[in-house]
Amino acid sequence: MRFKLIRMSKSTLYYLCLLLGGFLVIVTEFQDEPDLILQLGGFCLLMLALFQISKSIKNHPSKELYSKNDEEE
Repeated sequence: MRFKLIRMSKSTLYYLCLLLGGFLVIVTEFQDEPDLILQLGGFCLLMLALFQISKSIKNHPSKELYSKNDEEE
């Protein structure tokens, strides 16, 4: 059998890590005896994914809430 390699973008990988990390944190939270290693691993995946996703957000120019016009002054 031949296996095809699936190429995915970095953002897809980060979103998968975000989902997996969130899933691990939530599932271990509702167990009778939560596994601390799984919970910490899920939390680390969650934080890593959030950090990497937030780095890819472009900086937008800030909009001034109160734009000044010469006529208003």
